[in-house]
Amino acid sequence: MQNRSISREASSAANQTRLLQVTVESLRADLYKAVEIAFLYGATEWVHVNYPTHYQRLLMQFDDSALLEESRYLH
Repeated sequence: MQNRSISREASSAANQTRLLQVTVESLRADLYKAVEIAFLYGATEWVHVNYPTHYQRLLMQFDDSALLEESRYLH
């Protein structure tokens, strides 16, 4: 009986860990998207200061011709 209880607790802990990992990955994706939008709207210095890794990636992804008017975020 005790082994089943331990097994259930371990399974529950593993499921909770997987759920937290998915949540963290989802939050990272949301953050990256928000930083990308800020970059495209001209907050390049803010991105450079606060998210230097994202800044480098965004510079490579969008060259100088990536104006807001041409981006997919135009409303």
